[in-house]
Amino acid sequence: MSWPPENWTNLLGGILIQTRAHYDPKTRAMREPASNTGMNPDEVGYAGDNFARYSGDTITMAQTQLFAWEAYERGSEVHLQADPTKLELLHRSFKVKKEDFKEQQRESILEKYGGQEHLDAPSRELLLAQTEDYVEYSRHGAVLKGLEKAVARSKYEEDVLINNHTCIWGSYWKDGCWGYKCCHSMVKQSYCTGEAGIGLNNSECVPFEEGITEPQEEEQPKSLLEMHRDKMMKEKKKKKKSKKNKKRGSDSSDSEDEEKKREKLRKALEAEDKRVKHIEAIMQLDERKRPYSSLQEVKAPTEEEMEAFRMKRSRPDDPMASFLGQ
Repeated sequence: MSWPPENWTNLLGGILIQTRAHYDPKTRAMREPASNTGMNPDEVGYAGDNFARYSGDTITMAQTQLFAWEAYERGSEVHLQADPTKLELLHRSFKVKKEDFKEQQRESILEKYGGQEHLDAPSRELLLAQTEDYVEYSRHGAVLKGLEKAVARSKYEEDVLINNHTCIWGSYWKDGCWGYKCCHSMVKQSYCTGEAGIGLNNSECVPFEEGITEPQEEEQPKSLLEMHRDKMMKEKKKKKKSKKNKKRGSDSSDSEDEEKKREKLRKALEAEDKRVKHIEAIMQLDERKRPYSSLQEVKAPTEEEMEAFRMKRSRPDDPMASFLGQ
């Protein structure tokens, strides 16, 4: 099934508007919208199907209706269909007052800050008298020469030569490293040495590597007796160091353990005192007012808690038991 060329514009109506690219049936190619070309839409060969919808007084009527709605919100009883004459006269007077107010505001700003000479300047195209937009099309609408869009330029400086270099950094590459082509230097921000630097940088030299040291003078070979004596001395030193470290470690560990035990016992004694006082307070209450204790956590006591219980326990056969609470 073939479509006649006359109906292509209607079938592609989704893109045939003035603000989008459209299909030109004469050249059978896509064209830019009229708003991007800088031309008057009336002078364009095809501006889309919507040009008929906004012709005549359509736009003026829409603006008048919008003014009627805004005036009604502010208390003016006007209506486009009920009283169009009154609405038209009110709209004209409003536009005149609006323009006068804008002109007065503009004059007051210029009188206070100045700058009238910048407003009277000619357009940018006349000042520069040049442009970078140049495109050539073929008969069929294909781009032959030029760019449809300007190339985005980098915000960084480009082609800047420093330190007497005649080439930029990155113009030379060797063994996985970048450098300057003019002097074959691999150090960025270095000073250019020209042809002399090329010969010096290309000369064979031993690269520096970590871990490689200069050979030292050979020591004289030792006899078996001297080697045995050195070995025994090293073993004695190692034993002495290990004994000292063990002794220091054991002493420090013992002192630390004792401190921890004392701290735990002190906390256990304080907890036992609180428990005894709590029990005495409960025993003084009436049985009906005593709280429940069934939800308390029960766990095995620690050694410190047992020691605290033994120390705080009252013995009936102790003659000094009556003086503990005083």
